[in-house]
Amino acid sequence: MNLNEINNLIQRANALVKTNWLQAVYILQEALKEEPDNLSLLVNLGDIYLERQLFERALSYYLKAISLLPDNPQLLFLIGTCYFSLGEYRIANSYYNRIPDPPPEILYNIALSYAFLGSYQESIDIIHKILKVMDDNPFIYFLLIEQYVRIQNYDRAYEIILTAENKFGKHRQLLLLSALVYGKKGIWLKSYHCFAEYESLGEITNPDHLMAYANAAVNIGMNDRAIELLQRAQEINPYINAVYEELIRLYLKKNDYKNAKKVLDIAKRYISRFSPVLYLFKERLENPHLE
Repeated sequence: MNLNEINNLIQRANALVKTNWLQAVYILQEALKEEPDNLSLLVNLGDIYLERQLFERALSYYLKAISLLPDNPQLLFLIGTCYFSLGEYRIANSYYNRIPDPPPEILYNIALSYAFLGSYQESIDIIHKILKVMDDNPFIYFLLIEQYVRIQNYDRAYEIILTAENKFGKHRQLLLLSALVYGKKGIWLKSYHCFAEYESLGEITNPDHLMAYANAAVNIGMNDRAIELLQRAQEINPYINAVYEELIRLYLKKNDYKNAKKVLDIAKRYISRFSPVLYLFKERLENPHLE
């Protein structure tokens, strides 16, 4: 099969992709049987699978292609992206890091991979490299703030929040990050107000965020509001020990044993293994004579 015939097949397959991608794959695979080391066929097959998020299938072709053309930056990027999408972050970075002078988009993926791997300082270092050449994307700042929170450098996280606010204004994600950072710093009133403003722009559906919001409410004396927020967290995810612990604690603080027992009954339906604190509350509520 000559070069013109291969190019014509690839054009025919590319024209078919949107209407019948399986037929496009068949055409290219048949050609590959005759030309198993043809780089264009391998890459085009990989691209079709990548576009459909069939990452393992895409990898099988990209890996064969890079064995024919080692250290090709585009193939390194495609292979890294497949591994990244499969959650294989160490392997993804092993390919990304072989790309000479990677652009900010690739550096962002490297930073995100480090974050997922728990290598927060490495992620921070990469993000600062990105900001030297591209500082007009708010999501880069969001990722940086999150990493500083994870290493418990809340003062630096807050500095980055202020920088991002000056650049991008009151972005909803910045309100959430501000609420979380204020909470970590024990500035409860500001934390609560940031959560309230964040919620005014859209419903909070993350139970961890609702729990942090409730914690801020408790610390400014708004226990009933905290109960409401924790109930919402429990409805979203009924398998979190800490939600039941805090709800029972707040009801007991009000001497509301009836509702505390109701919460315990719900916990029994969903929690297969009680935490030590929840177990103590269970003993207290079921054996009040032991107090």
